[in-house]
This record gives sequence, C-alpha cells and structure tokens, in this order.
Amino acid sequence: MARKDRTTVVCRILYYGCALSLWLLPAVLLWVWFCADLIAAQNGMIPVKAIPFPLLVSTKVGMVLITLLLLAPTYWGLFALRRFLKACCAEDYLGAQNSRLLKRFALGLMGTAILSPVCGAVLSVLLTMHNPPGQRMLAISLGSNQIILAGVGGLIFLLANLLKRASLIAEEHAQII
Repeated sequence: MARKDRTTVVCRILYYGCALSLWLLPAVLLWVWFCADLIAAQNGMIPVKAIPFPLLVSTKVGMVLITLLLLAPTYWGLFALRRFLKACCAEDYLGAQNSRLLKRFALGLMGTAILSPVCGAVLSVLLTMHNPPGQRMLAISLGSNQIILAGVGGLIFLLANLLKRASLIAEEHAQII
C-alpha cells in the first residue's frame, strides 16, 4: 500500500511541475528575449561589436518566433506528458491511451533535439544580420545536450512500446478472468 501511495505522490508532483512549466516557460522566454540585449550588455561576454545594441524590435520578434519553433515539439510533448501523469494520478497506469501519450512526449523530446542546432544557427544569423559584411556570423552547434535529449527521447519511446505490450497483456488477462 505504501508503494502505491508513493507512486501517486510522485505522479502528482510531476503533474503539477509539468502544468507549471507549461505556464512559466513562455513567460520566462519572452522576458529573456525582450531583455536579451540588456542581459548581454551587462554580462560582457559578448563583444559589443558582435551584436548591435540595442536590438531592433524586429530582431527580438524574430528571436521569439524561432524560439517558439524550437519549443513547439517540447510543448506538444509536455501536454501529452501532463495527460499521461493525470491518468497515473488516477491510478490508471495501463490505460489504452497512456502508451500513445508517452510516445508523444518522447517524440517531442527528439524533435527538440533535432531542431535545436538548426534554430541556434538561425538565431546567430538573425542576431548579426544588421552587421556590416564580414561581421555577420553563423554559429552551428551540436552538443551533448542534444545527443542526450535524443537518447532519452528514444528510451522513453521504447518504454512506451513496452507499456503498450503490458496493457495488451493486462487486457487479455482481464478477458480470461
């Protein structure tokens, strides 16, 4: 009984964390992108000649749109994860839709991992677009974060397939009894 209660508590904590992130993530990103020039100027890590300060409103809007494109698969996955966790909070672990929801979350993680280097390159071009010729930049990065995110997404996808098999076996056993 205690194990079941712990599982429900963890599911509830994850559910509320997921729901909260769906609200906080866009608010924080909008604040960061609309204050990016001030943050970068105070940080001192980006040379003043690399990016023109203050950033134009059109550049800021472009950065927000590119970031939203990057976050679209993540958001799609987080909505599915929230529904999956809601079902788990109701102790419906082997529900018919749970494997599908978990697969959507996994695909969202993998989509974000794939889009991340592309969006980063577009952002670097967007930030230096108004620089004179010779000072425009293209930065392409592929790091361990993207590789790990794609790997975790693949692992969750595999677990979702196993959950589907388990739910089919449970359904078959319920029909026998």
